Amino acid sequence: NVVERLPRSTSEAMATDAKEAAGVPPALTREVSECGPDTDRFVRLLHWLNKGGSQFPKLYLKYEDEDYRSVHTKCAVDSDEEVVYVPLAQIMTTEKAKSSAIGKAIRNSGYVMNCSHSWLACYLCQEKHSPDSYWKPFIDILPDKYYNMPIFFNEHYNKHLKGSYSLEMAATRNRQLRQEYDGIIRRCPAFRKYHYLEFVWGRLAVITRIFSLDIGGRTTDGLVPMADMLNHHPTRQTTWGYSDRKKGFVMTTTRKVGAEEQIFDSYGRKWQGRYFVNYGFTIDNNYEDNDAVIHGSLSEDDPQYSMKKRYLGGWSSREFQPQAQWNRKAKDLLAFFRTVSANAKELGTRPNFNAPVSIRNETAALINLEKSCEESLKKFPDSLQTDHKLLKVNKWEDSNHRNCVIMRAGEKEVLMWYIKLCQEGRRLLALPYEQLAKEAPAKTQRFRLYYDAVIEPLARGVSRHHF
Repeated sequence: NVVERLPRSTSEAMATDAKEAAGVPPALTREVSECGPDTDRFVRLLHWLNKGGSQFPKLYLKYEDEDYRSVHTKCAVDSDEEVVYVPLAQIMTTEKAKSSAIGKAIRNSGYVMNCSHSWLACYLCQEKHSPDSYWKPFIDILPDKYYNMPIFFNEHYNKHLKGSYSLEMAATRNRQLRQEYDGIIRRCPAFRKYHYLEFVWGRLAVITRIFSLDIGGRTTDGLVPMADMLNHHPTRQTTWGYSDRKKGFVMTTTRKVGAEEQIFDSYGRKWQGRYFVNYGFTIDNNYEDNDAVIHGSLSEDDPQYSMKKRYLGGWSSREFQPQAQWNRKAKDLLAFFRTVSANAKELGTRPNFNAPVSIRNETAALINLEKSCEESLKKFPDSLQTDHKLLKVNKWEDSNHRNCVIMRAGEKEVLMWYIKLCQEGRRLLALPYEQLAKEAPAKTQRFRLYYDAVIEPLARGVSRHHF
């Protein structure tokens, strides 16, 4: 904590001066003492929230470092206890953005937003330039820069992401933001006074803090001060929503939280690319939700090209982004490769490629899938072993460097999982049925679902045919 590194008299003077200047109530003293170099801004925010009726008596903000703030408990909190209340007046909703001066100008221009987040982004731009804005205490605590976001990465960071789909995801996001901004200023002259980067700042502030709310039976988006300061954790500690009865946003604990512990929200389960590109962070050990891009294609030289293309819905190539588990995405992936790998005899039976067709077809599909995974792996200049070594040593240029390695390592782990699935699947399909049960994977292994759904039924079918 930067304040703690200052001489005691200096840190106390900083906090005391800021509190006295803003007239902070005694109940907020603890919150202010932990805000570090952000003290003056957070004093104004907390005073504004308190004056407006917001309540969070058991929580306080804590400055960790330049890039990380957190919310902690002052005392032990029980499960199902309300820890944050923010009245509607202090929630910046999409409806308020649309009814603002800039919102009306955009609506009157006839421009149709491509993303609903743009309404709040434009409103933030307007209010940021207004020194008398009601929202000034809130806007002042928003980050000035988002250098942790991949859309701003330069070649120095992008070289660590070579081969990763996150590069294309970030490039797509940049194109979408540019198109939205250009579309707005083309139709609405009133917005031309705001720079493109200000609009991007607004969009990033929105996507990293937004809550989806049901207010009076209508679904809307909202920025909720204080509640938006909770960091993400995969295991949810809170639940939240808008209460029409209380006329405000309510956040409630889902389990007990000890005194002085950081309290977390959850952004929900997502693949790593969404965490990384949308929010600028990565999740350690995100094994179940990590994904990777796998390309599949049907050769124009294939003798059954026309028939297979019809089976594929008119597509001759597909891009898949599955997780390392046997789910709907994995089933769609195998269905494509079964179709591509089918011979004339198999096509003649008009099979359903969403299910296993034959041992020969499944083996061929696994061979072709493995080749595609290998091609995806070749796009990464560094091996998975290199990434694991870097993560073990845990010495980084900065957090961006670490996030890049976690992002690409997760993709490689998914590709390696499919390669192992292909290799192990072919090995088991080659075994006599009576030996198969002895070689079956443990029920706790993710590979077991594929075994139960595909390998065992195929092998059993052949066994029945022989007997």
